[in-house]
This record gives sequence, structure tokens and C-alpha cells, in this order.
Amino acid sequence: MPSPVGVVYFRYFTATPEEPAEDLLRLLSIEGISLEGSFTVVERTQLRQRPMP
Repeated sequence: MPSPVGVVYFRYFTATPEEPAEDLLRLLSIEGISLEGSFTVVERTQLRQRPMP
């Protein structure tokens, strides 16, 4: 089984079912952030990324 290209983990309880999708679209619009090859953790107040092995 091949490794995933990238992982995005939403580490919060959502207020609506649409909230993670809205946050992902917002994340994709930020210049300089690449989700490929990274494990990305999205929290209410911060964003962290680490390279995947």
C-alpha cells in the first residue's frame, strides 16, 4: 500500500458539518503552504506542519 501524499488532521470539534471543508479551502488558499509530503495539524488557533517520512 503506497504512502499518502499528505495528511490533514483537524484537531477540534466542529460547529457544523461544513466547517472542516471551509477550513480546508481556506488552507488551500494560503500562499506558501503545501500539503504534499506533510502531516498538517489544524487547530482553532494554530497550524502545524511536519514532513512525512
